[in-house]
Parts: sequence; C-alpha cells; structure tokens
Amino acid sequence: MANGDLVFFGTAAVGLPIARELNRDFRLRLVVTQPDRRGGRHRRWIATPIKQFALENRLPLLQPPNLKEPELELALRRIDPDIAVVVAYGQFIPRDIRDLPRHRSVNVHFSLLPAYRGAAPVQRAIQNGERSSGLTIFELSGRMDAGPVWAREEIAIRPDDTSASYQQRLAERAAPFLSRTLEQIFSGQARPQPQDDSQATLAPPLKKEEGRANWELPARRLFDCLRAFTPWPGLFFIMDGRQVRILEAGISQKEHALRPGEILALSPQGLQVACGLGTVMEITLIQPEGRKAMSPWQFSLGNRFAERLT
Repeated sequence: MANGDLVFFGTAAVGLPIARELNRDFRLRLVVTQPDRRGGRHRRWIATPIKQFALENRLPLLQPPNLKEPELELALRRIDPDIAVVVAYGQFIPRDIRDLPRHRSVNVHFSLLPAYRGAAPVQRAIQNGERSSGLTIFELSGRMDAGPVWAREEIAIRPDDTSASYQQRLAERAAPFLSRTLEQIFSGQARPQPQDDSQATLAPPLKKEEGRANWELPARRLFDCLRAFTPWPGLFFIMDGRQVRILEAGISQKEHALRPGEILALSPQGLQVACGLGTVMEITLIQPEGRKAMSPWQFSLGNRFAERLT
C-alpha cells in the first residue's frame, strides 16, 4: 500500500474503478457522495453507486446536502488528508474545502484539457469526430476545469466507440493513471503546469432535443452524433407523432440528389436515408416508441415509412 491519506468525492458509477483502486493503493479515510434521491417507477430512495461502494467496503461516509455543511469541514480537519480526489461528484467544490488537504484537491477529467472543459467532454469529442481524447488530472480552482494540470494521457477513440464504451474505457484507464500520478505528487516528482486558456474549448451538457436527427448533416457527422448520443439522448426521428430511435446505422457508399431525409431504399439489409452533401446513412436497427428493437424491414411489414423522415 502506498502512503497517503485520501478523501474521495464522487457520485456516478463512472467513478467506481477509480474508487476501488484508491481504496486498494492508499488510505481512503472518507467518502463523500450526494444524498439519496427518489427515483424509479415507485419513487423509492436510491443510493448513489459511490455510497454503495463505501458501505460494501465499510468506509466512513458523508452525504451532505451541500458542501457548506460544517460537519464536512470538521471531518476533513480531523482526518487532515494529504489530498482530495473528485470524480463525477456533481457539485462545485468550494474553496475552503478544496484547499484544505495538504496537496489540495485534484479532479480526473475525461478530456485533454484545456480542450472540452465542461460536463460532456466525451460526448462532444465523439460528436465532433475526434480520433483521440484522453484523461487529465488537474488541481481544482475557482473556474470550471481550468486549474493547473498534473498529468495527461492521450487515448484513441475507436471508429465504433460510443460515449458509453469510450467513457468506460477511460474510467478503467483512469484508475491506475491516477494512482501513479498521486505517488508522483506525494514524492515531489510532479509539478502542476498552468493551462493555456487561449486553447480552451467547451463541452456543454447534452439536451434532449439534440437527439433529433438533422438530415441536413453529412452522413458521417450524423453517424458521429449517433455514437455521441448513445446512451442518452439517443438519435431519433419522429413519425406519426411518435419517436423512433436509431440504434444501429452505418454510412453507405451511395450518392444522391434528393432532399435530406428522403428515403432512397428499404430492404432487409437496412433503410437508406438521404443526408447532406449527397451522402447516405443506412439504418439497420430501430426502436419505435413503446416497442422492442427491430430492423426497419421488420417494422415496415406492419407499418409504412413516410417518404421523408423528419
């Protein structure tokens, strides 16, 4: 076990691989996560994945409704941690909390900062057709994702990666990468470097309406949207007032001179739809609202596609 007393701030499941590795390699003295929330069909109280991890490992746990609660600062002062690690916690960490540990607080961000600062770095990188992104470990500051950088690691985005698959791979790579970086911080082998704000780009949160297919886009861009918006909000079109979600698709080599959204062909192999710049997307799996996933051909046996998708 490496030296170092740590506090971990996290909420979402994406932080679990990191939390497990920190618990194995360091002394995880406290876990801080968001309060339980009501959810599901019966509006039951649901614990965060990080809370479940803490309970399973019998780790001290706090769930403050906000980070200005005196109990949290008192707990941190009693522990006197070497560093705090923040991964997908979901709230801004105030200065009196983030600066309290000996080496302050670090965050694991799923992009190569200063690129894609914000809430949806994985989704926006895939949406923009990036071939690589990566991980950044940086010190928290008063501005979003703008603190000095301790370490970066570039990781390729595969052509078939969705946001879900790439984010999972980043989470798994982040765990050992963070452990190595913390050891360098504690031993004095690493020094944080300021970010170049002139190179910063933003990754704003996704909105539900972004998932509606814009057939004016070239097929490649639309395919990147499908990858980026999986699992949420998905890529979809509206037919007869109901949402039809596109689950699987590819880029056809065909060209066209039709209006974007018009259907070129329908066969057991797929539904070919005209996109911008004369390009064609071939849809192979859909899920109509309230129904199971099926091929467009299966759907057409009992339903009629419009001549032009909207």
